[in-house]
Amino acid sequence: MTTKDIFSIYDKINEQLYSDNVAEAFFLIRKIVKEVNDWNLSVLMDEYSSTYQHILAHSLISGKYPSEGNDTIYKQLILNLYLLTQKAKEAFMTKNSNLLEYEGQRFLANNPNVFFNDVVTGFDQIHQALRQHYNSLKQVDSEGEDNDNISYWHTAIADYQKLMSPLFAYTFLKNDMSDIDLDHVKAIISDSEVGIDAKCIIISALTMNTLRNFDAKKTNVLLSLAEHNDNTLRQRALVGLVLIISKYGHIVEYEEHLKNRITFLCKNRELVAELLSIVFQIVRSTETNKISKQINEEIMPELIKISPIIQDKLDDIDFDDDSEKIKPKIENMFDEIGFSDKIQDFTELQMSGSDVFASTFAQMKGFPFFSFIENWLLPFDRQNPYVRRLFNKKEKLGDTIIANPLLCNSDKFSFSLNLLQMPDNQLNTVEFAIKEEKEQIDEMIKDMDKSQNYSESKVTANHYILDLYRFYSYFPRHNDLENPLVKILNLGDSKMFDIMFVQTDDKQKVADFYYQYNHYNQAIGIYSKIIDPNEADLDIYRNLAYSFQQTGDYRKAIDYYIIAESLDKNNTWYLRRLAFCYRQIGDLAKTIDCYNAILDSAKDDFRIMSKLAICHIECCQYDEALSLLYKIDYLKPDYPKIKSVLMLCLFYSGKLEQANELVTKELPNFTDMKDFITAGHISLAIRAQHTAIEHYKQAISKAKDLKSFLAAFYADANLLRQHGVSSNELNLVTEVVLIDKFR
Repeated sequence: MTTKDIFSIYDKINEQLYSDNVAEAFFLIRKIVKEVNDWNLSVLMDEYSSTYQHILAHSLISGKYPSEGNDTIYKQLILNLYLLTQKAKEAFMTKNSNLLEYEGQRFLANNPNVFFNDVVTGFDQIHQALRQHYNSLKQVDSEGEDNDNISYWHTAIADYQKLMSPLFAYTFLKNDMSDIDLDHVKAIISDSEVGIDAKCIIISALTMNTLRNFDAKKTNVLLSLAEHNDNTLRQRALVGLVLIISKYGHIVEYEEHLKNRITFLCKNRELVAELLSIVFQIVRSTETNKISKQINEEIMPELIKISPIIQDKLDDIDFDDDSEKIKPKIENMFDEIGFSDKIQDFTELQMSGSDVFASTFAQMKGFPFFSFIENWLLPFDRQNPYVRRLFNKKEKLGDTIIANPLLCNSDKFSFSLNLLQMPDNQLNTVEFAIKEEKEQIDEMIKDMDKSQNYSESKVTANHYILDLYRFYSYFPRHNDLENPLVKILNLGDSKMFDIMFVQTDDKQKVADFYYQYNHYNQAIGIYSKIIDPNEADLDIYRNLAYSFQQTGDYRKAIDYYIIAESLDKNNTWYLRRLAFCYRQIGDLAKTIDCYNAILDSAKDDFRIMSKLAICHIECCQYDEALSLLYKIDYLKPDYPKIKSVLMLCLFYSGKLEQANELVTKELPNFTDMKDFITAGHISLAIRAQHTAIEHYKQAISKAKDLKSFLAAFYADANLLRQHGVSSNELNLVTEVVLIDKFR
């Protein structure tokens, strides 16, 4: 079996266990255990199989299914099978996979000290080494540092990395961490002498370890931080918990201790509010690729295109003038060339909280700093030796970078490392520019604060989520790692979702998050759970209807649109969507009814009139269609494609002379293949064969390929026969057109 086969079977086993198809799950588990060839796993397999047979025998006698009620033995069996499957999968991957994590595990298995060094000789020594490091920093603060001595900074960075790398690597890769190991982890996190960066690194490593291989004890450590006084540690732990529950909620719900602890924690309304904010921010991260594409393909090319114009105009401005005189000139210049519009597009994305800097800073992840996984996840801190020299040289500049709520930690490191590469004169220029920008950022923070989008906890969590996004997207070997952020789409699938978010309003907020970012299936799943037939909740009915429409279930969309329409006075909005859905299921009569109802209140809506005319054509109601088309042509003769549709309708209705007159008049304006084909058909029907051939030749010159031309050409063959054009004549004309084309 390949690693891909193992993952496929692993996913199927989880599906079968969650659906209580235990016998089939046993069959699949045996496949993986056989591949692993581990005697201990085989023994466990036989033990669990025997237990299940006893459970089934008891159920036959009692007449109750094992999954009914609260059967403790059955629930423990399901949990054991989940964990057994995971062990078997991990054993196979550790032995056979070339993915980064499993390479690291093999290194660790072959040499337990592979990640340690002369500063840290073992995991039990890390805590003491960290204390010494942070105590030495206090001495450095009192004595000062030599900023010009590069070798000093290289040594400081090397010593720092000798601490952080083993701290992260061991915690990240060690699957079977002992209770003593976990005690070391907890001691480091709780020690006030240890810096925040080391604590954050160990929390992230523990999270990533658990995301690879679920472990209740490690999850418990994160749960103990859920109400920690330090906001940075609390948010990092809460983000980790949300990701773990999103991926392993189906297992967590069988871990009674964890489930009970989470139940208790989620009675704290402030904590639930923080969880909701984290869920929203992770869901929002799923659109980052789309945002980056929009910036790279729509906004930036336009800015690059007009940048020479900007430079030319700036050359004409006298910057010795008073700043109040210069400012209006620059603003007018930007308005003239459309620069302000593009900046506005970017600003709106930024103000909405979208991750607008992902692709920009992706180009700045080539520093040696980012060759270490742990450095992608560090909180930005003035004491970090990689950037401390910047703070020593330009403290105000460093403070401005720290205070910027729009840049995540990873991007702040990128920016700072880039600044340290600059000569002093350039650095002074950047310092001045950032000082000017700080006022705008302060204003933006005020605006965000007014709209309740800004708080310390939200910003801290969001920065960490953006750090994770950058790591799982831009780390050189990111394809070796499963991105846990996308698992947020599974959050509503397990019972843990109902435990975390007990109140219906909270569940609806999560559904709204999914809906807002176009995850319609997930939105449907939650809306369907919380909808109450006895309550007229317009938003839920409307969102459900639109979600079903977007997923292609038009009949359900129609049902919910009808309910929503009955609750809302804005019936035109619903009629448009109902018309679309009826059209998709082929109910043209109801589509026509909807369009007519819209026109009762929007008499000159040419778009609806055009669509209604097309529906009438499809129903062979040509007089009704012509009435609408002539009206559009009279009131708005430049309406797109109106002449084409009118020509087609005249042809279908048999009004060949009128159709031909229209062709003669509009022929110079034709650009579409189908227009030339229709013109050719009209000429052929009135026996103007040579004219028809010329039209067809023009049509084939516009065709993307021969197949599309022939499909359009023969689409109305039956109608041509009704006008006396024989099949032989049609084929002959086709041959003439094709031989000329190929010649």
